[in-house]
Amino acid sequence: MTTAALLALFALTILPAAACWLVAGFVAAGAGSEPGRRERWLVVALAAGGSLAVVAAGVITALLAGRGWWFVAEKVVLGLPLAAVGAVAGSIGLARWLRGDRTPRARVLLLAGGFAVAAAAVASWLIGYPVQPVAALVLVAAVLLATGLTWAILASRGRRSVVGFAGLLAVLLAGGVGWSWLADTAAPSLEAAGHEHGDMGGTSALAAAPAAASGVRSVEELRTPVDAAGPMRSFELTAAQRSVTLSSGASIDVWSFGEALPGPELRVTEGDLVEVTLRNRDVDAGVTLHWHGVDVPNGEDGVAGVTQDAVLPGDEFTSRFVAETPGTYWYHTHQASSEGVRRGLYGMLVVEPAAGQAEDVDLALPVHTIGGAVLVGAVDGPQALEVPAGGAVRLRIANTDRAPLRVLLAGTPFRVAAVDGRDVAGGAEVEGEAVRLAAGARADLVFTMPETPVRLSTDASRESVLELAPLGAASARDAAWPSVTDAPELDLLAYGDAAAPDLGPFTVEADLVLDRMPRFVGGAPAYAYTVNGRVFPHIAPIVVREGDVVRITIANRGFDAHPMHVHGHHVLVLSRDGVGATGAPLWLDTVDVRPGEVWEVALVADNPGIWMDHCHDLEHAAQGMMMSLAYEGVTTPFEHDAHANRPE
Repeated sequence: MTTAALLALFALTILPAAACWLVAGFVAAGAGSEPGRRERWLVVALAAGGSLAVVAAGVITALLAGRGWWFVAEKVVLGLPLAAVGAVAGSIGLARWLRGDRTPRARVLLLAGGFAVAAAAVASWLIGYPVQPVAALVLVAAVLLATGLTWAILASRGRRSVVGFAGLLAVLLAGGVGWSWLADTAAPSLEAAGHEHGDMGGTSALAAAPAAASGVRSVEELRTPVDAAGPMRSFELTAAQRSVTLSSGASIDVWSFGEALPGPELRVTEGDLVEVTLRNRDVDAGVTLHWHGVDVPNGEDGVAGVTQDAVLPGDEFTSRFVAETPGTYWYHTHQASSEGVRRGLYGMLVVEPAAGQAEDVDLALPVHTIGGAVLVGAVDGPQALEVPAGGAVRLRIANTDRAPLRVLLAGTPFRVAAVDGRDVAGGAEVEGEAVRLAAGARADLVFTMPETPVRLSTDASRESVLELAPLGAASARDAAWPSVTDAPELDLLAYGDAAAPDLGPFTVEADLVLDRMPRFVGGAPAYAYTVNGRVFPHIAPIVVREGDVVRITIANRGFDAHPMHVHGHHVLVLSRDGVGATGAPLWLDTVDVRPGEVWEVALVADNPGIWMDHCHDLEHAAQGMMMSLAYEGVTTPFEHDAHANRPE
């Protein structure tokens, strides 16, 4: 059984356990001095069901413990002890009540058991990982005060006792909410200052080493010089509100970097010095340019409030970098990107090898959903392209949406030549297998054009497909093509064949535990997406020094996929769910962590700065799942909540 299934099963046992004990207590409390046979049997049945559910929750917790401490910490430390105490207290109360004890004690014990089991259910939802002592104490105190209030009411202790317990309970709950709100107003945790080297609850083999000799640097200093080596390639992009007519004839209002969607394709050559001037004509929310997957200097990263201020209407910003690594990348705004990217502020960047591209046909195809339409490249709907038989073809697929994407190339064997802008060595041809792309991820599919048509489809749309056919061949649009949803999925961790690089010993270890819990985000209550129980900008950064080799463990406790994207670096996949990667070295900038999964990845700290690390389901980032990888000695003068900045 998968970890996600066990997590769901735990919820489906502990919640009924709490409900059974609470209802049993209330039925007993309302049965009067002479309960009838029906009430007695109902209370017994509910208590028995609640007890069995508590036992089942304990068994499931034991199974989950084998998947990792991240999944059971609050259950073992707090939840199950509360549930066990509650079941014992409720059972004692039930025995007294069945023996005819009509004093308040029996009914109070029954209800106290229900309160304790309910608190056990709340613990996983409210506290999560790591266990937070203040929240745990508030939860235990709430059970005790609720029990006291019940005793005051059932024992008729008078108005003063009832009001006293009720008042204390209200103050406790209000204080807990207030404490959570105050935590959200604390200073942000983006820079390394104030945190230990190897922070995030991990360890560092270099913790006692001296600070970096280079001293303190601002992100403004970490930029590409104007006179950097390489042929200059200059581009201008203007962000504006526009009305765009799609290929289907539909007209939609968008924010875009050009007159059409996607924004202009920027195609450069390895070694070029790329200079892009961004102007904002009238996007009131502000814009930036983030080079997704390109390991640019930190000052060129385009994150509003971290590496620069948002470019507001009438302003401009010039970013500059050397195109060092051939591959498929994309660019998008990193100012309020959950809205900006969705509305159309995105485009493709392709870096071709200095020796030239080997394929005869080379297409960059971002897949994007906007205004109810799905665009593959610039087309919403079917499109056809003639390709000479025997010609080499490269399709660069980019998922620019917030949800995962399945891609199927039917009609020919193909290779996955690259993932996230990094070549995959030794990959054999496959046929009939779908490639899954996390939000933000890319894959290059390479094949030789056969004598018959080839079809590219995705699970984002049945209509938006690309058909490639030999010159003069009849269309196969109406043929019976295989379904992308039914196709088996290619496991990229087992794909390809090459030796893994020796990165040396790990000097920093960090755990990122992903979840969804009630929190305050930007001062407002939200059902937020969290990392280690906290939300942006209060998640402790991973603190590194240049030269560190970092092992990052990412565990997903929630029921949503989280495509975790670290800026300025690629990570080497080590394992998934404890099973080591067996294919060619897989270097990713976006790690697709599905519900219940645990990934281990390695990162080489070779690009100083303050780098965002966030879920690329951009709605999740906006709701808290965003943090930083912070190098010691690097600071930022920019503020995440000033100058209209919204870093997500």
